[in-house]
Amino acid sequence: MKKIQALIIVLLIPLFVVCQDLHLSQKINLQNSVQIDLGGHGLLYSINYERIFINNNAFKTAGQIGISYYPPSSGIRDVWIPIGINELFSFNNHHLETGLGLVIIREATRNIDNSPNYWFWSWLYSGRIGYRYQKPNGRLILRVGFTPLLETSLLNESDINNVGGLRLEFHPLPVVSIGYNF
Repeated sequence: MKKIQALIIVLLIPLFVVCQDLHLSQKINLQNSVQIDLGGHGLLYSINYERIFINNNAFKTAGQIGISYYPPSSGIRDVWIPIGINELFSFNNHHLETGLGLVIIREATRNIDNSPNYWFWSWLYSGRIGYRYQKPNGRLILRVGFTPLLETSLLNESDINNVGGLRLEFHPLPVVSIGYNF
């Protein structure tokens, strides 16, 4: 355990040393953005709004909300609403991005003919880690990353993925985004 802690400290020291130099990073002047994600928390796509609400030179915190819709005939849960908090670790125009959130999903129980019987809302837990390119005064955002989803549900004891009465499903999803600052 001590070796792991020492390794983490050694890996994080360069990050803190670089971030102490305030000339390397700047505050982002345009704090609102609209982004289109391909993949990620919206499964195949999502349209998102983001607001940076803590804007320091080296560290920035942003809140994000989005939506994606799939026709019922697609067989995919029809409405996805990703909500998250992202932390940016800035190095000039380059940012390491991490985050946590929820994805609220509208689902339906189905009749025999596959028509919806009863609508209800559920959620997935989400994360984010990736690279972001954004100039402090620029309008363009480019992002690439990994956005895993964790789905939980109560199931019977015979389920192979059963952990204490919960079924856990991990969905690793890549994401590529383009956005516009305003």
